[in-house]
Amino acid sequence: MRIVHISDLHFGEELIREKVEKAVRQINEIEPDLLVITGDLSCWGIHSEMRDAYETLLDLKPDYIAVPGNHDARNIGYEFFQLYFGETKKYWKNDVVSLIAADSTQPDLDDGYIGKEQRDWIVSKIRKDRFNILALHHHIAPIPKTGRERNVLIDAGEIVELLIANGISAVLAGHRHMPYSLRLMRTHVIHAGTLGSFKVVGMPDHNYNVIEIKDNTLTLKLRFVDYGEVEIGRYTINPETPESISVYQRIAKPKKVLFLSRSNDCRTKIAEAIFNHISPNNMLAVSAGIEPAQDLDLRAVATMRELGLKINGKPRKFSEDMVSDFDAIVEFDELGVGEFWDVKKPSSAEEYREVRSEIWRRVEELVKRLLA
Repeated sequence: MRIVHISDLHFGEELIREKVEKAVRQINEIEPDLLVITGDLSCWGIHSEMRDAYETLLDLKPDYIAVPGNHDARNIGYEFFQLYFGETKKYWKNDVVSLIAADSTQPDLDDGYIGKEQRDWIVSKIRKDRFNILALHHHIAPIPKTGRERNVLIDAGEIVELLIANGISAVLAGHRHMPYSLRLMRTHVIHAGTLGSFKVVGMPDHNYNVIEIKDNTLTLKLRFVDYGEVEIGRYTINPETPESISVYQRIAKPKKVLFLSRSNDCRTKIAEAIFNHISPNNMLAVSAGIEPAQDLDLRAVATMRELGLKINGKPRKFSEDMVSDFDAIVEFDELGVGEFWDVKKPSSAEEYREVRSEIWRRVEELVKRLLA
């Protein structure tokens, strides 16, 4: 599988036309299976620039997928982009590769942003039986030799975690006019330089990437329009998710616990109050009853008040629809819904304190388990 990756053509006032036209002829000779264009086909997003880019690229023989860059999103350039190059996000696949081309632009802003809705769309397009590649315009990590850092994706952290957690093999990006590659755990991040702008940053010539994928190996070559090519490296593709990612996700995820009994007037209320007192800020407990009592057990309220803790709310009725909302369910009567805690309902003042102590111990253990 051969992919040619170009970026930042900048049709308009920055364009070096002969470089782009020569590169088009070279790409046709390379005969890639796919050409990926990671944005900034224009300078100002105006119609004449988009039309010029479109007509010049008509000479390409391979199919190509293009996403917009921040320059393309200026003015109403995103409308002209759609007119000539189709939707701003796209999906393409064959027997080897699943290419997910995302739109990282915002109208009239240079900052990049993917957003939750598009992140969910990216995840939905990942195929476990293929090498998954994400293409976008903006860079997700700083690139050396490009001056003061700016315009990294606003939600770069979420994108980095998405890449690693979902086994995306490679990212293709542009934006900074500097070819560069780095590896984030098992994801290869590959940036293209500029193919058409006179702003050639830190490179001797306009350039593009040639990527070969074969037998779990990705080979990256940097091709200069007028000075040949250089092999950057060969990398083993290993999309397995590192265990550390799932550990971080599990720790950070907010967790909700349900304490359940028949009446929800005593033990479950004690457990709810203790849990919400000692648990971390990303945890919450609620309680409910199958046949909730009319009022709280006043002796349970008094027992908790001894420790300066308050039992909140009247008994609540349990509904089966609630089950899916919780990370853990603890029951004090054998109801067959969750984990059973064999703690008898107290009757004397001393038993109330003993039950409070026993529930406190068990809640501490539960919190530790939810953190692990």
